[in-house]
Amino acid sequence: MHRGAFDVPHTLRFTAQYDVGNIHSSAPLLKNKLVAYTLSGWGLGWYSTYQSAGLVGRPSSNGSTPISQFLGRGPGSAQLKQNADGTFMNPWSVDWFDYDGNHHTDPLDVNCRCFDPTKTVALNPLAWENIPNGQWGAQQGSLRFYRGIRLPVENANISRNFRIKERMSLNIRVEFNNIFNRTQLPGPSTGGNFATAPTKFTSGANAGLYSGGFGTFSVLSGLAGQRTGTFVARFQF
Repeated sequence: MHRGAFDVPHTLRFTAQYDVGNIHSSAPLLKNKLVAYTLSGWGLGWYSTYQSAGLVGRPSSNGSTPISQFLGRGPGSAQLKQNADGTFMNPWSVDWFDYDGNHHTDPLDVNCRCFDPTKTVALNPLAWENIPNGQWGAQQGSLRFYRGIRLPVENANISRNFRIKERMSLNIRVEFNNIFNRTQLPGPSTGGNFATAPTKFTSGANAGLYSGGFGTFSVLSGLAGQRTGTFVARFQF
C-alpha cells in the first residue's frame, strides 16, 4: 500500500493568543494614565506543530532484465533486504562520523543534528537490493518506519492595538515564521539507483564535500525556511 504526505501517525498542535485589555487598576503605579495606556493593548500569539516526519521514498531498482521486457511494466522501486528473522535491514547509514570526528557504526538518527550534512551519506546502500530479473518486487508499498527529518512549525506574533476613537482603532503586528530560526535540512537524496556511488567536488571551496548521489544532502546551494518576519498594520473603523 502506497502512503502519501498524509501518513502522519503523531501530531501535536498548540495555539495560544493572549491580549492585554485596557488597564484600570487602583495600584499606585497603574493609576498613572500614561503607564496604564503604555501597558494596555498588547497581544502575544503562538502557533506550533510537532509531528512525525514524512515518508522517505525508495531508490529505483536496476535489474538487467526488468519485467518491462515481458509485461510492458517497469520493475518499480528497489527492495529492502530482510534479515534471517524476517526483520528489515536498517536503511540508515551505519558508517558515519559526528561533528567531533567520532566514527559510528550504529544506524544514523537523521534528526540528531550531530553530523555534517556536507560530509555524510545518510542512507545505507547495502540495505537495498534490485528486484530479481523478470520478477515483480516483493515490496511495493511504503515503509512506514522509513521516515526523514522532522520539521517543526514554530510561529509567533506580537501586536499592539491603539484605540483612536470609540469606533476607530489601529492594530500593528509583527509576525515571525520559524521563530527560533531552526536549521531545516532537506531530506537525503533517494533518486536514481542505490548502487551508484555519491560524487564529491574535486576542486574549489567545496573540494571533498558531496556534490550529489544516493543518501547525500543538497545543502551547498543554500537552505530554505530561515526565520522571517512580516510587519502588518490594520486600521478598523
